Amino acid sequence: MVVSQLNSEPIESKSDAISATKAEDTFDPHTTKWSDVNLLKFGTLIAVSTTFESAIFYPFFVLKTREQSDRRNLTLLQSFRYHIRASISKTTTTGSISSLYRGFWFSNIAGLPAYGLYLGVYISTKDRLNATNNTSARFYAPFLAGALADAVSVLFYVPSDVIVQRLQVSDSPYKSSFDAIRKIYVNEGIKGYYRGLGATFIVSALASSIWWTSYENVKTLLYHPSILHYFTWKKSSKDDTHAVHRLPQLAAGFVAGTITSACVNPLDVVKTRIQTQNIDTLGKTSSTVLYRNTFHGLACLWREEGINGLFRGVLPKLMSRGPISALSALVFELVLYYSRDNLH
Repeated sequence: MVVSQLNSEPIESKSDAISATKAEDTFDPHTTKWSDVNLLKFGTLIAVSTTFESAIFYPFFVLKTREQSDRRNLTLLQSFRYHIRASISKTTTTGSISSLYRGFWFSNIAGLPAYGLYLGVYISTKDRLNATNNTSARFYAPFLAGALADAVSVLFYVPSDVIVQRLQVSDSPYKSSFDAIRKIYVNEGIKGYYRGLGATFIVSALASSIWWTSYENVKTLLYHPSILHYFTWKKSSKDDTHAVHRLPQLAAGFVAGTITSACVNPLDVVKTRIQTQNIDTLGKTSSTVLYRNTFHGLACLWREEGINGLFRGVLPKLMSRGPISALSALVFELVLYYSRDNLH
C-alpha cells in the first residue's frame, strides 16, 4: 500500500524487513480489515457516531423528503425556499424547528442493525476481492461490495425507511412513529412496510456502488506520494513511526457524496413518492397519479414536471450530502481503526 511505503524506514536485513512490514500492516491507520474488528467495539462506536451525525444533518433529510413528495411544478429554488419557510413557519401544521426532527429517534434506533449488517458485508466482501491482488479487482471491488451489502440489508431497512419518510412529509397524518406503524398495518397490511421495495433497492444499490467506488478510488488517488504530503497529519509531534493521514478520507468522502447525490436524485424522487403516495391527507391521496413502479414513475415525473421534477430536492441533498459524506467517511475510518482487537 502507498501509505505503508511512505511510512517505512530503511531496512538492514530480510528478517527485519518482514517483521517491520508485519508491524506496519498491523498498525496501518488507513485500512482496517474486517478480521481485525472487535464487533462489540464496532457496534458501540457506530451507534454513538451515527446518532451525532444524524443530529446535525437530519433537518436536511426532512427538507429533501418534503421537496421530493411535493408535486407542484416549482423550480428548484422556489421549492427549496417554500419548504424552508413552511418548515419554520408557525402558520402551517408542520411549522416548527422540531418538525425538522420528526422520526429522528426511530430512524436512528431502527436503522442501526441494518446499517451494522451493511457495513459488515461491505468490508468483508471488499477484503476478499482485494485479497486476489488483482489491480482491476481493486478498482471494481467497492462497486460489487457496495451492491452486495445493500442487497443483503435492504429487507431490514426498508420498513423503517417507509415509516420515517411518511413522518417527514408535509402535513403528515401520523402523530408519532408508533401511530405510523399501527396505521400502516391497519390500512395496508405487512406489504405497506415494504412499499417501494424495488425502487428503494435500485436507488440504494446504485448509490452504494457509486459512493464506495468514488470514495475508495479517490482516497487511493489522494494517497499517491505526489499528493499525500499535502495532507500530512501525525498522531503526535513525537510519533515518527506512523503518520496518520485523515484529510484524504475527508476529501474523498465529500467528492463521493456530491457525485452520488447528483447521479441518483431522479430515482430518489420516484422512490420517495412511491413510499409516500398512499398517505390519506384531507380525504385525498397526496399524488394525482400513482406510480406503479420505478420506470413508470420516471416517465410520469419527466412528462409532468420535466427537469425540475427529476432534480426535486437536490439542493438540500447537495448542501448536506457532501459534508455529511465527508464526516461519515472520516468517522467510518476512525470507528474501524478504534474497533481493532490489536490496537494498543
